[in-house]
Amino acid sequence: MFADIGKISYLCSMMKKLLLVVLVCLCGSGASAQGYRPYLTVGKESVKFQGGYSDLLDPGSAFKIGAGCYVPLINDVEFYIVPELSYSSFKFEDHDWIPRAQTFRYSQIHLPIVADYCIKFTDMVTLDLGTGPFVSYGFGKDAIDKGHMGHWNTGVALRASLRVYFLKVGFSYDIGLVDIRRYGTYDDSKERLSMLGLSFGICI
Repeated sequence: MFADIGKISYLCSMMKKLLLVVLVCLCGSGASAQGYRPYLTVGKESVKFQGGYSDLLDPGSAFKIGAGCYVPLINDVEFYIVPELSYSSFKFEDHDWIPRAQTFRYSQIHLPIVADYCIKFTDMVTLDLGTGPFVSYGFGKDAIDKGHMGHWNTGVALRASLRVYFLKVGFSYDIGLVDIRRYGTYDDSKERLSMLGLSFGICI
């Protein structure tokens, strides 16, 4: 029990620190001149449950809004760390209820930290490819209180985006690796939550 509390406290601390990094990058003056590229993004995600009971859960899609920043690591090398903080929300149906399915809303704060390599075709066109870990914190009274969804989700984030001057089009695939059901499944199988998304943004 104390170990779980310690893990949650550590994750919250890391999320606060990374959020601070994003906010500093977004608000700091002369960020672009130093190589930092903050951005704002909106998009939509297709949310998918994977596991032994995925046929009982029908999540649909989610709206997403977020902010992030390209943080350069090495001078003269197009290699960046990209933290991004976003909010998304979706509805899902649990068909395990009898005599009918019940619908719940689940929202989450999502924080991927991606190691990104930029391929510059011209001074105005850049292709970004990256991967890294993510952590999400979910909430939603009905979804959580009735034991359907847990608060925490972690996994691997895959990213690809095209930047044309200050415009950004991004593709994302977040692969959940933990059991997202609050009380687990009836056997040893995991119910994982993954997300496939398309977003549009503006680099500041």
